Amino acid sequence: MWNFLSPKIVFGEDSVEFLERLQGRKVVLISDEIVGEKFSKILERYVDFAGRIYLPAREPYREDAEDVAEKLRETEPDFIVALGGGSVLDVAKAARILAELDIPPEEITPFTDLGEMGYSGKVKLVAIPTTSGTGSEVTWAIVLKDRGERRKIVMANEKAMPDVALVDPIFVYEMPESIAILSGFDALSHAVEAYLSAFSNPFSDSLAVRAVRLIAESFEQSAEGDRKARENMHLAATIAGLAFSNSQVGVVHALAHATGAVLNMPHGIAVAVYLKPVLEYYAERGIERVNGLSHEAGMDVMAMMHKLYSRFGVKSYYDSSEIRKNSEGIVKRAMEDSCIVTGPFVPDEDELFEIIGKVVG
Repeated sequence: MWNFLSPKIVFGEDSVEFLERLQGRKVVLISDEIVGEKFSKILERYVDFAGRIYLPAREPYREDAEDVAEKLRETEPDFIVALGGGSVLDVAKAARILAELDIPPEEITPFTDLGEMGYSGKVKLVAIPTTSGTGSEVTWAIVLKDRGERRKIVMANEKAMPDVALVDPIFVYEMPESIAILSGFDALSHAVEAYLSAFSNPFSDSLAVRAVRLIAESFEQSAEGDRKARENMHLAATIAGLAFSNSQVGVVHALAHATGAVLNMPHGIAVAVYLKPVLEYYAERGIERVNGLSHEAGMDVMAMMHKLYSRFGVKSYYDSSEIRKNSEGIVKRAMEDSCIVTGPFVPDEDELFEIIGKVVG
């Protein structure tokens, strides 16, 4: 039995006008210092904010979610509007739960009955992505960094899913080229891993294939700033988010989470590091779904990926010697990551070292 999950999705240019429906309610904005200042005036055309919580413009730590939760308890809003990339959205998703429940973030798991613990979900969450990669606006996953243990905490619970996703391309038309590229690889990794997941299903497959097609058609033009391509990539990121939220990601993300934690590497770079090598490893192992994805998408997915890696010089984004030097720590963290068991097969440590060998060789 399968259960398809999705928030209400409002998409297309000017979908931000949906915020007019929140007039008369107590609304708090959560954003980061850069994005909040850049776009808050657009939001203010449609809604008045009773409070604003600005996060540092970096990847999120568990302390960020706990601090925001405390501020939400003080403010007691009816709605949260989370505006930003995946870091902001993940903090908002976690903080909304932690504001009601005095629990450590690690207890936000797929197997935790938050309702039974007293979580009501009375505060509604509207998620507005300003990058085109994470898909966090439509997922029930949360990733936070643990500062002390140099690891990423991967959480998931149906209650973490936003109530509304506003997918408006006006927020990405001026996105810097580097962010467009790295978020594009993130979206592509979600689509590919969703299709290859051990938990893939007809609904997630359809979404994953559509996302791969959109990304293949629009990635390069989006990096160059073409507005229609930016709109397509923004939509593709959300579609890919729905795909993996209703299946799972796998080894790419296990290694990316581990590398991000050990080397403090941004997530978009980390997934770009591993996406092609992992897919090559799958193909060498004879994983039929790799060919199946190419067949369904109507293209050679590996060739498309080689083209993008060459076009955007992915190897220039990271220091392979640092990955080699820290490979033992990366493999250890990856083996502890929940994503390690959700791909088309479960690798052992030696196999992860082989994949890392493709990265640093």
